[in-house]
Amino acid sequence: MPHHSRCRVCDAALPPAFLDLGTMPLANSFLSSAAEAASEPAFPLAVAACSTCGLVQLTYVVPAEVLYRDYIYVSSTSDAVRAHAAALAERLIARHGWGAGDLVAEIASNDGTVLKEFARRGVRVRGIEPARNIAALATAEGVDTVPEFFDEALGRALGARERAAAILARHVVAHIDHLRGLLRGVDAFLAPDGVFVLEVPYLGDLLAHREFDTIYHEHLSYFALRPLDRLCADLGFTVADVEQVSLHGGSMIVTIRRAGAAPSPRVLAMREDEARRRFDAPAALAAFAESVGAWKARFTRLVEGLVADGARLAGYGAAAKANTLLNYCPDVARRLAYILDRSPHKHDRLTPGTHVRVRPVDHWRVDTPTHLVILAWNFKDEIVRQMAPFEEKGGRFVVPIPEPVVL
Repeated sequence: MPHHSRCRVCDAALPPAFLDLGTMPLANSFLSSAAEAASEPAFPLAVAACSTCGLVQLTYVVPAEVLYRDYIYVSSTSDAVRAHAAALAERLIARHGWGAGDLVAEIASNDGTVLKEFARRGVRVRGIEPARNIAALATAEGVDTVPEFFDEALGRALGARERAAAILARHVVAHIDHLRGLLRGVDAFLAPDGVFVLEVPYLGDLLAHREFDTIYHEHLSYFALRPLDRLCADLGFTVADVEQVSLHGGSMIVTIRRAGAAPSPRVLAMREDEARRRFDAPAALAAFAESVGAWKARFTRLVEGLVADGARLAGYGAAAKANTLLNYCPDVARRLAYILDRSPHKHDRLTPGTHVRVRPVDHWRVDTPTHLVILAWNFKDEIVRQMAPFEEKGGRFVVPIPEPVVL
């Protein structure tokens, strides 16, 4: 589990980390019992920015085999993710004209939530998902899924049988250490005129909205357009289009084609915006790190003030980002009676590091708090709608990011 000292895009030596969150457990490694806490592993969690290409990245890499072979996140538990998947399929099929003769593949396809939307619209699909337990769920739901990590070798093996009209990679490219191997595998599997569509959280939004809790060991890289341009240019591709969406606190959907494709006006505009804002400059990153420390003090004061006034708190959303936030704010974690979550795979488990019990969403009816802290703040609107009965009974919501507030 090595320290990471050279940029995974351009191989330049990395400067010291601009934000160090300390040592933390793996964000999705929930415990089955308190007895497991004694042997719970934890690893350094800090980020540095390459001074050559601008890629923001972790300074320590936990092997993928440790992180993903048995995984607990299932994308279909979120209404917002399902709605986004349907809209994405509709939009891409209309744009590219794919039909029954075309294959759309997805890297890290999880339980097949996205691919099901393409299949419903008559397009052939294939998933690639390294978490064997999740791949089995997708296969049982009728989504042809290869239970392996995608790399150059697998791309060549798949491409020897059939070329894909499109390869999707939604919220996985940030998880991949060997980015050049990824693109070489895409090159081998993708049809000559095919598109590689990746979706990643956007660094500009992370910094602007203080979304430090999206930093955890699975997220090795934090992308702006500039390092993606450099990566593509080095490997015979080009960024052809980019679209910004609100999902997960602000993401970008990037369409990549082989070299020679003309960039869209949106690509040109984003390049100009990044050149003007320089949000990856050392001074800007140092200011971000300072703001995170100040935010922690404000959030802790808010929670302690509520408790002093007699409030009883629980959390909502046992997401990976919640575990970064709670481990960074242990005094807040100790104030939570439990955390509600819709995923049955997390129920009755303990959060990594802070060991707060996860309960089904209806648990609040038998053990009612006065306040729910919305830890999965990127789904705030969805959660507030779902929990309207809690609010009708006088309950209040606390939203931590970007600024701690009681709704």
